[in-house]
Amino acid sequence: MSRKFGERRLDGARVLPQPFLDEFETRDASTRRFVLNALTLFATISPEQQHQALNDLIQREIAILSERSRKFLHRRVKNILEPFHIEKAIEDADVREYYYRYYMLTGIIPERPTPDYLNMLLTFIVGVELIQMIFRKSFMEQQRFYELQGKYSTQAMLFYRYIKPTRAKLAEEKRLNRDPAGNHYYRRPKLTTAEALEFIFETFDLEAITYLGNFSEKLVFEFNYIYAKPKTTSPVM
Repeated sequence: MSRKFGERRLDGARVLPQPFLDEFETRDASTRRFVLNALTLFATISPEQQHQALNDLIQREIAILSERSRKFLHRRVKNILEPFHIEKAIEDADVREYYYRYYMLTGIIPERPTPDYLNMLLTFIVGVELIQMIFRKSFMEQQRFYELQGKYSTQAMLFYRYIKPTRAKLAEEKRLNRDPAGNHYYRRPKLTTAEALEFIFETFDLEAITYLGNFSEKLVFEFNYIYAKPKTTSPVM
């Protein structure tokens, strides 16, 4: 009769990579015991609990990182978004949420928030906020926004890469009611912040989000023109 799994030695069936084991050997005794106890506990709980435990640790690590970088991100995000009249203050909870979203897309949690990592995260946050702004505009406001961009290449990029997909997503989620008179061109979709974020991450990948974030300083934005009261003339697009 075979022995129980928990009573067997598995010397010939390693799971942990050799670099991890080599690093483990260099740690002091208390750290090694802590790792062993943590893995022992992990092995005794259900897969669902294991998933939750990992999520708990990720959230705690993100909280530590966000605390170290929140002042930098608050200041830089505010300065970059100010020309777009996005006045929402980036709260601590928002910073943690962005860290988590960025981790989910990249799988990266740095040991410390290096300048390179913070700049990438900053670009990501700005990209998300700008796309959220586009989601919340009426069709006419979106049209005026891309028409303001001087170069045709920038207009085309903004419309086909960002505005068109947001319109398609809103239609898919039944947040638009088109009518023959074109009144839907002037109506803004009603979205909660949670809904807007879900739509963004379901529609755009990391590359698209960070590209717009990097491009933000080249975008032209005129509040009075974009948000002018609707006219009776029919829209071109």
